[in-house]
Amino acid sequence: MEAVTTDGYRLVRKAGPLEVLTDLFHDLGIQSNVRVSCEYFHETKTLTPRRVFRALEHVIRDIPALSTIGVSQPSEKKQGNHRTWEAKLPFIRFRDCVEVVNDSSAKNDTALAKICEGIHNQWFDTGDTTKPWWRLLILNGKTAIFVFHHSIGDGLSGYAFHKKLLAALNADTIDQESGDKTVGDEVFTVLERSQKEEPIAIDELDNTLSWFQVIRTFLFWNVMRIFVRPKYLLFSDAKVTDTYPTFSKPFPVEERTRSRVGLLRIDKETMKKCLASCHDHQTSFTALLHTIISVTFAADVYPNAKVGFTRMAVNIRPLLRHDPGPDVFTNASATYYRTHLLRKYRAVSQNRTLDTAAVWQLAADYKKHMHDSIYKSDVVLQGYLTCRLLGEDNEEVGSFYGLGLYLNNSFLISNIGVFNPKEDMKAGGWSVKDVGFGAAAIRAAVGDYGPVFSVASVKNGDCVIAATWEHGVLEEEMVKNALSAISERLAAVV
Repeated sequence: MEAVTTDGYRLVRKAGPLEVLTDLFHDLGIQSNVRVSCEYFHETKTLTPRRVFRALEHVIRDIPALSTIGVSQPSEKKQGNHRTWEAKLPFIRFRDCVEVVNDSSAKNDTALAKICEGIHNQWFDTGDTTKPWWRLLILNGKTAIFVFHHSIGDGLSGYAFHKKLLAALNADTIDQESGDKTVGDEVFTVLERSQKEEPIAIDELDNTLSWFQVIRTFLFWNVMRIFVRPKYLLFSDAKVTDTYPTFSKPFPVEERTRSRVGLLRIDKETMKKCLASCHDHQTSFTALLHTIISVTFAADVYPNAKVGFTRMAVNIRPLLRHDPGPDVFTNASATYYRTHLLRKYRAVSQNRTLDTAAVWQLAADYKKHMHDSIYKSDVVLQGYLTCRLLGEDNEEVGSFYGLGLYLNNSFLISNIGVFNPKEDMKAGGWSVKDVGFGAAAIRAAVGDYGPVFSVASVKNGDCVIAATWEHGVLEEEMVKNALSAISERLAAVV
């Protein structure tokens, strides 16, 4: 692609409320990024800089969001306030978005977890409006870790990126690299597309916000916080600082949220048994994992806790006015909330003996309730629509009113499912043999106290679960012991 000398961006539209929220999360030091990685395999080739450059030419052309950044503009509502707009870069420099690393020690999941921590603790320079809000780390010529700002996409968007990258690699007909395999100051020119940008998800919903639902939910959570003593909740021992950033006073660099990461790998044989058993018991792997995690925290870690708050990330693409499909790069993730009495989870694991029949029943009940809340009622969408109540100006959204009320003392599961690329792509010998997913920790004061469990798997392969939490809030040994117990219980139920 030819070099471009312009240095300006093009304003596109006002950012949606969820995009403004995640933009502020980053710029105020609350949450840094999202990552989705794939380990690529070819019999004779590796991910050289030149090969990656050629592939990215096609990926950037096919995914308009990769040239999207956020810029602050004067508010149209109140003088002195600000409003985030989406803008498009005219070009992207290769050196600004690709980093090649060779690390001989990165041979196992322990080393990979440390690399993931480093990635989550590296923040984008959003003040530089010439750089994209994503980067691609090529590790040892085979693993591509796609890191992006949450404002431009969700976890499934990471899969969309890698599917395009895999297709581009397989379509690359150049077998022999030139003598100079490095890439210098080359740029990707961003062509103005005739087709429109992907619509903002919240604008593609026909549902309207129910004030009855808003008031009922607000009262429910206030009652829970008032009448349930903190010691009877999960993560009652979390060490949380009550300092909040503001739009005018973000966290200084040294006080930004730091992420910790632990990885749990479920081998392909165990996953095969899990999926078959889930089908037999009319439930899903996500619901089973939620049940096992709840049992572990209730029975092993917090035996005196009485109430548990849990959250599940939900892909709402199928619920939009026009379903764009799973391979579209956008922000379309809502949350399913659930409050549980923990005694039923604790009861299935007495003296380290697991009542597998009870586990499967809890998983089936959870799956049914979640399914009904998504598809038979609009409970999940109502929660998503409350984003509009945060306001429009950055100063309004940046008050983060009520977030801790709903999120504190909870844990979140986000399962982006199986990486399953299209079978009709050109056969070039490239395949993906392993995947990973994770979102950086959110500052506990305004988010979850517990870990975020990010789940990804490859077809007929392993499933990798990343537990991410804020440094210093939870004890590392507790999280790692919980991951071990979760692994043991998953193996036991199948």
